Amino acid sequence: MTDPFRIDGPAVISFSGGRTSGYMLRRILDAGLQPDVHVLFADTGKEFPATYAFVNACAEQWGVPIQWVNRPGGFTQLITDKRFLPNPVMRFCTTELKLKPITQWMHGRGYSTFDTVVGIRADEPKRIATMRERGLFVPLADAGITRADVMAFWARQPFDLQLQPHESNCDLCFLKGYGLRRQIVRDHPETLAWWVEQEHRIGGRFRHDAPGYADLARQPDLFVGDDSLADCFCHD
Repeated sequence: MTDPFRIDGPAVISFSGGRTSGYMLRRILDAGLQPDVHVLFADTGKEFPATYAFVNACAEQWGVPIQWVNRPGGFTQLITDKRFLPNPVMRFCTTELKLKPITQWMHGRGYSTFDTVVGIRADEPKRIATMRERGLFVPLADAGITRADVMAFWARQPFDLQLQPHESNCDLCFLKGYGLRRQIVRDHPETLAWWVEQEHRIGGRFRHDAPGYADLARQPDLFVGDDSLADCFCHD
């Protein structure tokens, strides 16, 4: 039986800096990291500090080179250049801050075509279908790995991502439900100012089906447990 974690190059391992993609990276390393397979972390500039520490820890603890890529000026410059805000319908932040920098890095090293490997679990069926349609490789899904498997793995490790499960990657991502964002602001009030500033200077909102980020500044302690927890796991 073919090992889904045996990745032949040229390929990119898209390491998001979360627990799921970290587990995927470990399994790929265990299967043997092949020539022309590169591990890339696309930095949006809006990750939690703990995410950056986790990426560095994986590189150091596992002895694997992880290349950091980014768009010049990060998220702030992207919004300035676009002159409007990304939203759930037009998520250009993912394309511009992650996909394009990864592609440019590979092209800059002479790879005109390459495979992309992403950390999508078997318990994320909608995302699996989307990624397969895009031609991406999903070895975790192929191996039947679930969130419970990922969390059990990290519970046995000497280091871990120092975030709660709902605090993943982009600190106050607009894809998170409003109630969840309020809880994060309550726990990490320093995350809010940037998001408020972007809405203020553009004169719009990241999403129109919920109050703006400035509203979080007025009521950061009124977390209501709504359906938002489901959204948080889409950024592992």
